[in-house]
Amino acid sequence: MSYRASDPLEAEHYMTRSFCDHRLEVYAGREVGFRHHAVKTACGAFNRLEYGAEIEVSAHGFEEFYMLEMPLSGGVRIDFGKEEINSAPGQALLLSPGPRFRSRWQAATRQWMLQIDRCRLEQRIARLTHRAKAEAPVFDPLIDLQTAHGRRLLEAFRVLAADLSEGGDADDPHREAITDRIIDLILGNIPYLNGQSVVPDRLSATPRHVKRVMDLFHARFGERLSMSAVAWEIGVSERALYGGFQRHYQKTPYEMLTRIRMEEARRLIVQEGLSASDAARRVGMRHLGRFSSAYRVLFDALPSEDSKSRH
Repeated sequence: MSYRASDPLEAEHYMTRSFCDHRLEVYAGREVGFRHHAVKTACGAFNRLEYGAEIEVSAHGFEEFYMLEMPLSGGVRIDFGKEEINSAPGQALLLSPGPRFRSRWQAATRQWMLQIDRCRLEQRIARLTHRAKAEAPVFDPLIDLQTAHGRRLLEAFRVLAADLSEGGDADDPHREAITDRIIDLILGNIPYLNGQSVVPDRLSATPRHVKRVMDLFHARFGERLSMSAVAWEIGVSERALYGGFQRHYQKTPYEMLTRIRMEEARRLIVQEGLSASDAARRVGMRHLGRFSSAYRVLFDALPSEDSKSRH
């Protein structure tokens, strides 16, 4: 399937029909060089998309699918929920259902984009975790394609891209196997959030030293913890400590410790009625201003606002 348009309004209507409610704004001129090619897959569709102009896209968010985007040229800056992220060749984005987004495409941007059916991904999680039903996760959106799993995702995309000019049946067993492999690579390697937690989880096995540090963080978040002392206690170098967290969570150890502290602080404020200052001290945050700032970034609310909502 292929589609072309020079009228931005025509491209906007087409994108709304194909994906979700879209609004397009062109930054220069009145025309676009819109090009869309797609081939059906077992989990949605594999797409190659370009606008041929610098544009801004705003949308209410996806509902029934995830979107894995890999720029071939140019790049995209996107506000996704509370995050501002950038993609470029070598960096992919995984957009989860739910959050509103606004993205600004450079004029030269061309992207591969894979729609992944939400139900299919949830069913895959349920099978892997042996649960009757799995909750739709929100993934860490940025994927480094230079990592081992990033390179495998790129290889799978290249296989699907070869089918763009050939079309084919969505029930093609080979294409179905490729899309399921992509889902497994995502689930096994990309951190995600579930429910109300702000602490990322993984379906893949956690490296032993990373798991030990996370257990330490959960048990002793109220203490003053330096990462050099934590590394010494666990029996690894600081370099190994930081490297393990970066590979497994794409976060630093301190970022993960802060998330654990903030989650416990919110529980203390909302469920036990502690003041912000008391909750901050209880979780080991001595500077109230930094505590409030980190709290707002993670929960999109000030501690005082959560305290009021309790009453």
